[in-house]
Amino acid sequence: MKNRFEKHGFKLLFVVAVAAALTACQSQDRLTIVEPGNSATGQPPVSNAGETASGERKLTVVEGASGQSSREVIVNQTHRIASSNIEAWLSENEVKVLTTKLIKEATETEEPQYAYTTEVVNVSTDERRELTKHEESHPGEQLVKEEISPDGKYSFIQKWRDKYTADNFLKDLSTGKSIPVKGDNYMEIGGWLDSDTYVLAAGSMSGKGDIRLISTDGTYTTIAIEDEDVEFYNQFGASKGRIYYTDVNQVLKVVEPGQSKPIHLIENVWNFAISPDSEYIAVATATNTGGDESSKLLIYDAAGSLQGSLIGKGNLISYLSWSPDSARIAFDVYSENESGMNGVYVFDTASGKVSWMAPYYSAVHPAAHPVYPLTWSPTGKRLGITIDDKEALIATHVIDFK
Repeated sequence: MKNRFEKHGFKLLFVVAVAAALTACQSQDRLTIVEPGNSATGQPPVSNAGETASGERKLTVVEGASGQSSREVIVNQTHRIASSNIEAWLSENEVKVLTTKLIKEATETEEPQYAYTTEVVNVSTDERRELTKHEESHPGEQLVKEEISPDGKYSFIQKWRDKYTADNFLKDLSTGKSIPVKGDNYMEIGGWLDSDTYVLAAGSMSGKGDIRLISTDGTYTTIAIEDEDVEFYNQFGASKGRIYYTDVNQVLKVVEPGQSKPIHLIENVWNFAISPDSEYIAVATATNTGGDESSKLLIYDAAGSLQGSLIGKGNLISYLSWSPDSARIAFDVYSENESGMNGVYVFDTASGKVSWMAPYYSAVHPAAHPVYPLTWSPTGKRLGITIDDKEALIATHVIDFK
């Protein structure tokens, strides 16, 4: 149902793919990103092209500028939640966490034994409360995913009954009324095609499973995509009337409802994430040339046109996470070369600045990498980062932004 790194270690995975290519479509608003070094973060440059006197990145909207004011990524304070990883943000201050405790050390013949409990933690006060079995089984605590429509009128909700089966709902946010959506599903991947339609890759225990176009009244139709290079949909999303997914060859493809055959957009795609406002697609590429593994983070518009230069570069870019307001994207970069980009970074779309988060979440080992996905609070003013911890097995660091 979900992809995760191993619970107590950062497992590096990589895809060996062919050379990158891009079939670009018409762009609407275009971002020009000048790529200098990260002098503001203390990290070395990704490239020297267009370096400014201050060493900061600059992003300029040169078409269809909306008059956005420049924002700085400024950290206010941090909070540490020992032995826990965030499962869900319940509010701006409270998180639901899974707490891991070592109850028996490993021996030469036996694996270590752990105990797991579910807790609610108040990030501001550090108060922790263990959930009872009744609370854990309450439907409100089973929420895995909720996505609000582009116009803010509806949300698509999934509540999981077990590892492979979810109940789906559409919620009218003006009335609070929930509308059940019939049909089983085994995956939690999809997105709003437009304000009136949610597209869900339902998955199956065998084969690709259905692709469902779900209307806001809870009814749906299915569509078929003719693609021999898809065994199942692992990465899947939607934006502005288009469906995006990757195939077995790590090619990002796009198809519109009514079309049966997709269009190739970008090759060598390790991961991609569509911004909540559907304006941009963050793409992490992965290539291997003569044993030299390289990964880059690039930003494309919804039509698949590259927006400026690269945002991050290393041997592997793993987690991508947009803030709820689409103003920022957090990502993790691993580089074997310690002088390269290493750790968690935040890219601000308005200022074009990339800020290094490692000094705030790991004073002992600045290049420590997350072992769980990066999570934003509902307002996007807090970011949760979970890393290995010598004293507490794992620890989640919540960064507060001004």
